[in-house]
Amino acid sequence: MSLSENLKAAREKAAMREFEVTITEKLTMKVTVEAASQSEAEQIVSDKWENSEYILDADHFVGVDFYAVAARHERDKGKEGIAL
Repeated sequence: MSLSENLKAAREKAAMREFEVTITEKLTMKVTVEAASQSEAEQIVSDKWENSEYILDADHFVGVDFYAVAARHERDKGKEGIAL
């Protein structure tokens, strides 16, 4: 690698920052229940889900989101000397 290539690589490395990326996968399942109200229907399904009667897996995958924020130590950079 030439000197100019080394300098370019060093500059690129110095410009790099760390990020924390949250990956959120979305799984969806529709079920039908009989209930007296919407809230009762939601409670019935919630209870059954809590009791593992409904298991969502890769077959229920509908999407994924990625959300990045600067890593904590990156967010704290520059705060030294600032009175809080």
